[in-house]
Amino acid sequence: MRTRGDLLSFAVAFALRGARNLVRGFRTELTEEERYRVADDVVHQLKQHGDPWHLSEELPPPAKGHST
Repeated sequence: MRTRGDLLSFAVAFALRGARNLVRGFRTELTEEERYRVADDVVHQLKQHGDPWHLSEELPPPAKGHST
């Protein structure tokens, strides 16, 4: 199972793909490893502030879709 923090980390890492366009001075794109290190640190820092977002909670199982 994945936690809410895992999902946030993935979303941040995905968003950082375009960081070169947002941050002046970036000459190259961040590598995938660098993006995930930054994203994991973001989640870690948020957890240090009392975790009102419940980032350690497990995500509910995915809902089953209907079949036709």
